Amino acid sequence: MYRMKSFLLGLVVLCWSATLTAMPAHPAEQVVRDTTKRVLTALDDEALGIRKDLPKLYALVNETVLTHFDFQRMSRRVLGKHWRKANADQRERFAKEFQVLLVRTYATALLEYSEQKIAYLPVRKGSRASETVIRTEVRPPGGMPIPISYAMYDSGGEWKVYDVSIDGVSLVINYRSSFNSQIRRQGLDGLIGKLAQRNKAQ
Repeated sequence: MYRMKSFLLGLVVLCWSATLTAMPAHPAEQVVRDTTKRVLTALDDEALGIRKDLPKLYALVNETVLTHFDFQRMSRRVLGKHWRKANADQRERFAKEFQVLLVRTYATALLEYSEQKIAYLPVRKGSRASETVIRTEVRPPGGMPIPISYAMYDSGGEWKVYDVSIDGVSLVINYRSSFNSQIRRQGLDGLIGKLAQRNKAQ
């Protein structure tokens, strides 16, 4: 439960409205800021009726937020050794279902959207020149700040997210642990089938 709540928080932070810094310090940070503005504008437009129409909400997520995530790289990192052993068909099916899972989970979280404040902290350099970490703090009214970081890399001039960390806990590592347990019990095809079944049920 904690892992799922942390994951939701890590994604929903892209949609919280108030920011506490004036200018982006890095092009990757600008991606996060622009995404925030686009999502909030769409959600606040009552004529679009997105809050009451799940297909529209899923489309909004796909078109604005999750297009900035590299699902192939995330899938590869999440599966680890299982990705290396998987054939091309298994890799494709897993990446597809993993993306749908994140879209549906994120869309559900949007329905509980509430005003918060987010502060952008100094950007941290990645292990390579093409990588960076955009650090933020979510500051709920009367609550303790929650640090959330986005690991991003330059993909041919376009900054992409390949991991999200909430309070120091990596989304990729969390899912890797959960999926590894399922793969040991059911195999990779069993995991993919379970994800597909869950996605269809939503």
